[in-house]
Amino acid sequence: MNLPRLLAASLLSTAVTLGTALLPGAASAAPLKPLTVLTNHTFIGKYAPLFVGVAQGYYKAAGFDVKILPTAGSGVVISTVGSGQADYGVADVSPVVQAIAKGARVKGAFVYMNKSAVALASLQPFPTLESMRGKKIAAAQADSARVAFPVVLGRNHLAQLPFKWVAADPNVYFSLLLSGQVDLISSSLDGDVPALEKIASARGKKVYAFSFYDWGYDIYGLWLIGNDQKLQADPQAAARFAQATRQAMEYAIEHPDDAARIMVQANPILNLDTIETQWRATVAAMGANPTQGGHYGLASKPRLQSTIDIVGTALSLDTNRLKPADVFDAAMIEP
Repeated sequence: MNLPRLLAASLLSTAVTLGTALLPGAASAAPLKPLTVLTNHTFIGKYAPLFVGVAQGYYKAAGFDVKILPTAGSGVVISTVGSGQADYGVADVSPVVQAIAKGARVKGAFVYMNKSAVALASLQPFPTLESMRGKKIAAAQADSARVAFPVVLGRNHLAQLPFKWVAADPNVYFSLLLSGQVDLISSSLDGDVPALEKIASARGKKVYAFSFYDWGYDIYGLWLIGNDQKLQADPQAAARFAQATRQAMEYAIEHPDDAARIMVQANPILNLDTIETQWRATVAAMGANPTQGGHYGLASKPRLQSTIDIVGTALSLDTNRLKPADVFDAAMIEP
């Protein structure tokens, strides 16, 4: 069943349920279905739409009680969702394709960001990839940069370029860089870089950001992934979740100040100015048409196949048998 039909069925079901609930003596509404959604980072501005979905009631209207939890990288998200311990999670696409090629039971369920905001950041300029030879790069074991950077090197015929990964918790990336213990850190253009710039400028230092997308990492950025078996078992629930997330994203783009406020209200430890700056940077990183002309969340077969081919070639994976529907929910692929 394709997405429009799923959404139509979902909306009809909701309308019938609401109509029944308004009848005299009708039973109380069905309880909300608990859903756990993981982020692939500590809470930063790019996740504002998820909190908007909760606060504005989009997920509740779709029948879900959503709980949002942070993690320490896409690898953690993939393993947790794949094992069925979480329902959905935000993950970078390269490690998702890599995991699926190796047998992981996950699948893309929603295009959260059409372009990648994954980057490296430093306190010194690196004019070329070659100039990073032998440098130390801080990245957690499950950090998506550990997959994305080899993809970039492979695309630029530098697969053998020597460098050194330094395993570290994301919470200490900044301190490692500012103290000179590493040369570069894994970062996101829309999350880490704005925050790092604020800290570095107070110390009289300049931040240099190197976008993987600009180096040829022209694949999908972030997906919301789900457990393959769960997506197949309840496609209508997946369609309702997708529609609610689409509504939340559109609201967050149209009302960036309010989206930031909502996220900080749910997480008082966060700084409002930082979250707003990060969220605006996310929207900018998504491109000139962030909602994809009304097709936000959907993937296209040509770009999915291109993504599979790029990741497979760069990481020497056997992806010849992988088709778009093997890595992304068929109901969310454009006809």
